[in-house]
Amino acid sequence: MNPILLHDRPPSDQAAAPPLFALESNYDYTSKYRRQSRRVEQASLTLLFFADSIVLLPRSGNGRRMLEALEARLPLRRDARDEQARSLALDAAAPLRHRLEQLRQLPAHFQADAGFGLYGFFAYELIHAQLGLPCDLLGIFHLPERLLADGQARGYFIGPAADDGQAPPPPDLARFIDIDRFAAGRCQPYEQIYRAVSLRIADGALRSVNPSFVIRRPTTRSAYQIYRALQENNLAPYNLFFDAGAFQLAGASPAMFLRIHGGRVETSPICGTAARGRSEEEDRLRMETLLASEKDGFELAECIRADIAAKEASCQDVELLAAKEIEKFANVFHTSAHVGATLKAGCTPGDAIADHLWPATIIGTPAADAARLLAGQESRHWYGGAFGYLTAAGEVNLGTIIRTALIRDGVATTRVGSTLTRHSSAQLEQQELEAKAALILGVL
Repeated sequence: MNPILLHDRPPSDQAAAPPLFALESNYDYTSKYRRQSRRVEQASLTLLFFADSIVLLPRSGNGRRMLEALEARLPLRRDARDEQARSLALDAAAPLRHRLEQLRQLPAHFQADAGFGLYGFFAYELIHAQLGLPCDLLGIFHLPERLLADGQARGYFIGPAADDGQAPPPPDLARFIDIDRFAAGRCQPYEQIYRAVSLRIADGALRSVNPSFVIRRPTTRSAYQIYRALQENNLAPYNLFFDAGAFQLAGASPAMFLRIHGGRVETSPICGTAARGRSEEEDRLRMETLLASEKDGFELAECIRADIAAKEASCQDVELLAAKEIEKFANVFHTSAHVGATLKAGCTPGDAIADHLWPATIIGTPAADAARLLAGQESRHWYGGAFGYLTAAGEVNLGTIIRTALIRDGVATTRVGSTLTRHSSAQLEQQELEAKAALILGVL
């Protein structure tokens, strides 16, 4: 069956509004990043990814027509929770990589340019689906109707004419998820988690664990204002904004999760932290201390080892492109590495995503054991997931959701985490958490 042809159209004269999605890099401090931008100005469909289904919600008259075209190709069923919604059943017992590929292939039913695809984020609990643990929402994505890619406007419409019929009401996500629970998450007191993790590391069951902790603050700023303030105050490779209607995400993440372009897979383990100094000389001394730190060197080595091992199943020609380099941000320095590989024949981006859940700097090592321990201590939902886009052409660009706040009803919720190892001390870990939180708290 031939793909459904999508057309571009001249944009309307509507007043500019905040986008529904933005992923912008204003950071080129290291050679692995360049300045770039993707913004979804309007969306045709919003997709909710669950362990057993994908829910498709139309956001415009054009989106409704796109959904009708998909109904002729896929076994979509009406969803009782919303009369506009359609659901595609997934086999919850199937390997996660297969379900990821089913999600990624949805845009391939349309014929469009290379920018057309899914724009949004995966939730942290994607790894729970991988491990067979209880999980709820695994991701939210917009299918673009109007996209700005590095300033170039693109449109994706079923028909070349402008009559798409009346737009449906905005999707009500509260019919599908508990939004308050998704926003707030759950965690134990810091001292309790520190003791529990330290015992597991001391008895040799784990080498490292990365617990996270919730901070909530009232804010009078909109999420988009927070996003813009973060860009002004800090250069970052993954400035992110997402409007889900019921909540928004705004962040400035320093961490790559995964990039795929032309079959080439890239990752950047990032671990080891030092607060910025008050002068150039203090900065220099803190960078030297960070590079010489046994604790931070151990953490980065663990992340690199886990990252390379994650590539064994779906990648070949694995290369350590940079073993250790400094990443410089407004509030902290980090050490990072750069790893490249090539997808094996027959393997897909869905395979690569499943194999890399999640970086050791987000979970710990061994990853599966650390993830199971964390599942009993906290619920992260949006925090620690992956934000970005997956195109029908096979390009993937995903950053890790850290240094990010979720805004809902005038309350900002953020989380911070640190790596606990046999080298850790409670006082130093607390100082690291405070340094990481300073960026977000400073703009609320």
